[in-house]
Amino acid sequence: MDNERGNFQAQENSHAFDLWLIVIPLALSVFGIIMITSASGYFSIKQFGTPWMYGMKQIKWFLVSLAGMALSYSVPTDIWRKVSPFLWILAFLLSFATLIPSFGMSVSGSSRWIRLGPFSFQPSEFLIFSVVIYLSSVISRYEEPPMSAFVRTMSVLIVSAIPLLFQPDIGSTMILFAIGLGIFIMKYGWKYPLILLVTTSVPAIILIFNASYRLRRLKAWIDPWQDPLNEGFQIIQGLIAFANGGFWGVGLGRSLQKLQYLPAAHTDFIFAISAEELGVLGSMAVIGAFAVISVRVYYMWRDFDDGYRRYLVFGLWLSILIPFFINVGGVTTLIPLTGKAMPFLSYGGSALLATWVKIGLLLRCSAENNRMIKRSAS
Repeated sequence: MDNERGNFQAQENSHAFDLWLIVIPLALSVFGIIMITSASGYFSIKQFGTPWMYGMKQIKWFLVSLAGMALSYSVPTDIWRKVSPFLWILAFLLSFATLIPSFGMSVSGSSRWIRLGPFSFQPSEFLIFSVVIYLSSVISRYEEPPMSAFVRTMSVLIVSAIPLLFQPDIGSTMILFAIGLGIFIMKYGWKYPLILLVTTSVPAIILIFNASYRLRRLKAWIDPWQDPLNEGFQIIQGLIAFANGGFWGVGLGRSLQKLQYLPAAHTDFIFAISAEELGVLGSMAVIGAFAVISVRVYYMWRDFDDGYRRYLVFGLWLSILIPFFINVGGVTTLIPLTGKAMPFLSYGGSALLATWVKIGLLLRCSAENNRMIKRSAS
């Protein structure tokens, strides 16, 4: 009976990797291209004379991202572990390069991009990716007291955050710390992160109230109708998009909010536009897709006995799931708006490429996991 069960499990995992981990991201990316084309059509016509320009650009980045996914999948996780310190240093230097006038590109007062000829990319996406790989290697390699491990983890995170704070990019900094501490908590528990949270809460509140733009953003989140034409404008227009959509939606391509009402319709607020055009059903389908991937990643994470791969899978999925929650929470006013892109859906090449590179590495972990199951079953 045990042999039959083992043979059945081996047959069930006979393919190279969990197909859900590529089918659903592909579906989300294609859906994102459709929604970007719809949400940006009006502005694309004004800028380029055609409604398809932003959608075509996203298709190009999608193809580049698939190539990045194939490359990351082809590299064994042991190799990723060995090169993780060098990747971290490279990503750190690239993040600092955004502050150099001849390399960096400033948009709306933030220097977060590097321009190379006609292309630009955001190094913070790859800095977060490199920190996940490096911290997973460090935490799995060293057996040390929790306090020493916490100091080591915080040292990596603080050094990594330096260029992000200078850009400034508070959103990416928060995501970086959340992922790093999440990997730490997986092995050592909540004690030291909770102590850190308590001791830094007062300085964080002081920083919020000392920076006028952060205070305005907080007030707009609490009551956007206090300043409906300025700080509260984008939040209110996003809520109107959700209200217009109702349960069934107004129909694909028929959004009203994308017609000069909702800024960043094809980037940060793509979820609001999809809710307006496809209603609650469309929104639930997107959320359900991320939920299904999360369940599949959990099953893979649970099967790993190897500490490095367990931390790597956990950190990679956190780096995708946290921006998803931040985006959905921000556009639905569950949390203050931070301007983070929706994974797979929002317009932008750097985020899409980084996300698909992470998917490629998750697929590699899945394939290695399936091979271990097959070996144990035989």
